[in-house]
Amino acid sequence: MESQATRREIDSRRVFFFRAAGSMSNHHPEWAGAGRKRVRRGVIGVLRADDALLMVQRAAGIAKGGFWCFPGGHVETGETPRIAVVRELHEELGIRVEPERRLGSVRVHDSRHVLAVWQVRCAACVVQPAAAEIADWKWVPIAELRSLLPSLASNEAVFQMLAL
Repeated sequence: MESQATRREIDSRRVFFFRAAGSMSNHHPEWAGAGRKRVRRGVIGVLRADDALLMVQRAAGIAKGGFWCFPGGHVETGETPRIAVVRELHEELGIRVEPERRLGSVRVHDSRHVLAVWQVRCAACVVQPAAAEIADWKWVPIAELRSLLPSLASNEAVFQMLAL
């Protein structure tokens, strides 16, 4: 529930982390302002194998090309975040996942995107990345996650969410 949400400034790039027990709201009063555009919802899938997380490098030609991040994407109209994380990881990586639980939400300051973060389990995990979206992918040992550069600012909020 939004009343239970807490906000913490994560780093100098002003990444905000919202953890909520209930469903993610599409709009937060603090983000409202004159002329402000509507919030765009997205999803992140956190996939863990032993002591490593699956990370992707965004392809050249898309926003933040070359940057490393968790796999994910936009929630389509009429789609729930749970369904979107399954669809996005299949489109980007060719894998079938099952959402286990929602961990919280991430919003990067100066962006209209709010990303629901899901812990997912791989049902069929033979990675076949979509070249238009993914330049590279790898299982990154937890101890090395922060050294994976360049990295999206939202990664740090997810790391903190996972208590890494």
